[in-house]
Amino acid sequence: MDKSNGSNGNERIAVLKKREAEIRAKIAEERVRQQRREWKEYDRLKNIVGGALLAMAAEDQAFALHLKERLQKAVVVESERNLLRSKGWV
Repeated sequence: MDKSNGSNGNERIAVLKKREAEIRAKIAEERVRQQRREWKEYDRLKNIVGGALLAMAAEDQAFALHLKERLQKAVVVESERNLLRSKGWV
């Protein structure tokens, strides 16, 4: 039996395992980048929607009242509630 085949096989497995680890690391990095992009897009969406709601509330008192009622029910974090209260939204 040729022992060099066994060591070549083990070396090949080691090389493949190393490549596997590198690929898994790249996948993990890409997932982090993707999550960051999604968070950035979500923040942008919140800014756009929030700005539109504020503009609509400035033009329509009935809408502003409805928005204030919804905020009263939706905002549960005390620091956020305090900010909204200081700006006249709750």
